Amino acid sequence: MVEALGLDLKEIIFAIVNFVILVSVLAKFLYQPFLEMLENRKQTIQDSFDHAAETNRRADEKMDEYNERISNVEHEGREIIKSAKIKAEVQASDIINEAKVKATEITLHAEKEVERQKAKALSEMKAQVAAMALLAAEKILEKELEIEGQEHLIDNIIEQVGAAKWQN
Repeated sequence: MVEALGLDLKEIIFAIVNFVILVSVLAKFLYQPFLEMLENRKQTIQDSFDHAAETNRRADEKMDEYNERISNVEHEGREIIKSAKIKAEVQASDIINEAKVKATEITLHAEKEVERQKAKALSEMKAQVAAMALLAAEKILEKELEIEGQEHLIDNIIEQVGAAKWQN
C-alpha cells in the first residue's frame, strides 16, 4: 500500500528517525535553555514585584511617620498658642491690677489734698470772717476796745462761726 502511493517504507522510517533525532536534539539544546530563560524571566518579574511591594510598604511607613509628625507638630502648635494666650491673659490681668492700684493711690492722694486744701480754705475763711466781724463790731460799737477785749471778741466770733457747719 505504501508502494502504491509511491512511497518507500525505508524512506518513511528514515524520515521518522531523523525527525525524532531532530526533536531530541532541539529539546536538549533549545527547549531546555528556553525553559530556563522563561523561569529566570519569571523569577526576575516576581523579584521586581516583591521589591515594588517592599518599596510601597516602606513608603507607606514613611507616610504614616510623616503624618504622625505633622499631627504632633500641629498639636504642639496649638499648645504653644494656648500657652501664649494664657501668658497674655495673666500679663493683661497684672497690668490691669497695677493700674487699679495706681488709680487708688492717686485717688487717695487727691482726697488727702482736697481735705488739706479744704482745711486751709476753712482756716483762711475763719480768719477773714473774724477780721470782718471785728471790723463790723468796731463800726457798730464805734468805740475802741482793749487788746484783751479784742481777742476775747475774736475768739467768740470764731467759735460761733466754727460751730456753724461750713459748706463749700
